[in-house]
Amino acid sequence: MKTFLTDQQIKVLMLRAKGLKQSEIAEILGTSRANVSILEKRALEKIEKARNTILLWEQINSKVRVEVRAGEDIFNIPEKLFKEADKAGVKVPYSTAEIIAFLVEHAPVEDRLAKRDFTLFLDSRDRLRVSECILEEGIDYD
Repeated sequence: MKTFLTDQQIKVLMLRAKGLKQSEIAEILGTSRANVSILEKRALEKIEKARNTILLWEQINSKVRVEVRAGEDIFNIPEKLFKEADKAGVKVPYSTAEIIAFLVEHAPVEDRLAKRDFTLFLDSRDRLRVSECILEEGIDYD
């Protein structure tokens, strides 16, 4: 299977998942604890980049999206999402209360306000998603 991880990184992650300490893994792999630490750190960074890449791809292919700016009251966001969905001819399968609950749980929100810019979008499988990547509209990428 193709992955971004090296064989050594996979081994380290598998052994960590079994509850082994870095020093124990180093002994098994015949290397230093510092090397195991570096392998684990780099593997986790690659995983985070892969997750962000997939989220960006889902956002690019989303059915509808709403850009939310820092300081914006999240109680206004569901109406914006419904308006964008109406323009796109898409039915949002969530109520206002469900959207707000989702934002409280998954978005950078504090006391009803967005802490920083983010995008709320409905992906191709009708799941609400949050991305902190703001896509520019009207850019010609050719």
